[in-house]
Amino acid sequence: MRQSTTSQSRPELATERSTSGSSAVIPAEADSFCAAFMPHPTAVGDMRDSTAAFLRRFGLAGQLVGSVVLVVSELVTNAVQHGHGLVELEIHVTRGSVTVSVTDENPAPAVLKQVNSDDISGRGMALVAAYSDKWGSSGEETWCEFRDDHAWSAA
Repeated sequence: MRQSTTSQSRPELATERSTSGSSAVIPAEADSFCAAFMPHPTAVGDMRDSTAAFLRRFGLAGQLVGSVVLVVSELVTNAVQHGHGLVELEIHVTRGSVTVSVTDENPAPAVLKQVNSDDISGRGMALVAAYSDKWGSSGEETWCEFRDDHAWSAA
């Protein structure tokens, strides 16, 4: 699994360890996080842990972080279950927003499904739509944005 972060200057590095034992080196001032990995169920938990660690670098917490982590879990799960080839997760943080993008090599776009109450799956994109402020899918890429100006006033 390849993980990287980017920023304008050379920031101080901090290491975050996930519960599964993998670790990510995250610059304290990075504004982007990127991970590339082959589809495997364990990647979902690793990306949840890495996302939470990355967002904590900005002093973000609470409902915003919980929502972003939930949506990352759903998007990565979709890519692992329905995608093809290499999966990439990118997270960009700007003042007032967090953007999440997941790409794989499946050209079919993610779709919002109508499910019955007894269906055991199919609600992932409904959760993405409910928790994010906007989302879209162009086929290989599915993205969403979270806006919360209040979360940055305390950071």
